[in-house]
Amino acid sequence: MDIVQRLENAWSIHAEGKFEEALQEYIWLFEATAKDADTASLRLSYVLAAWAKLAEEYLPAHHALVDLRNHMAEQLLSEPTDTALFNDIRVVNDKLGDLQNTYHLFQRLPDALKQQTARIALPSLMACGDYQLARRYLQQPEEHLAQAAMKLNQQKNQINVLTSEGMAELLADVFNYTTEVALVLDLLNGCGDTAAAAIARQQAVSLVQTPEARACVEAELNAPGTTLDAMVELQNSVTA
Repeated sequence: MDIVQRLENAWSIHAEGKFEEALQEYIWLFEATAKDADTASLRLSYVLAAWAKLAEEYLPAHHALVDLRNHMAEQLLSEPTDTALFNDIRVVNDKLGDLQNTYHLFQRLPDALKQQTARIALPSLMACGDYQLARRYLQQPEEHLAQAAMKLNQQKNQINVLTSEGMAELLADVFNYTTEVALVLDLLNGCGDTAAAAIARQQAVSLVQTPEARACVEAELNAPGTTLDAMVELQNSVTA
């Protein structure tokens, strides 16, 4: 049984209510996918999502996830050079709804690692209300926005939106871009610079060069969640 089959089997066990057995499978899968390049993308997505769902239903699964997070944090603090490990902890904390843990862990990092992980930590810093600390690591939010728009424009030049694959790629790129836009707007508003936030919002749209991408960005900013809904709808239409 390969890793994907084992994950599918774990889902079935979970659905049958065999919670302890499912937990042991998720723990094994989380470790196994970390060592397998072909399935590494499953680790912080499907495997962790399934484990987090189990944690809502089965308290030992929650405790196990917290223990995993704490172990990774101890490992990082003992040798604070691993950006990827900090990201793993951040994703686990997001699933646990414990953004304060990410915030406090970030504060304990040496300056060099703080610089490397600041972008990863920014949403947690702002969620905990420390906009001044967040601003320290994003001192030029308008420039950050301009760079994100440039990346979107470059990616859009290689996309054929007349195909399902092209539209899916466009929506994914727009989602990533508007995530950066939301970060900038939240930071500016949180720092009390509402005028700059209003200007940045206008620029977030005007910097996008193509009409298709610009319309998608405008729709997402007007109604957050629109892009994800469109991605799901497109996927359903393709698989129908």
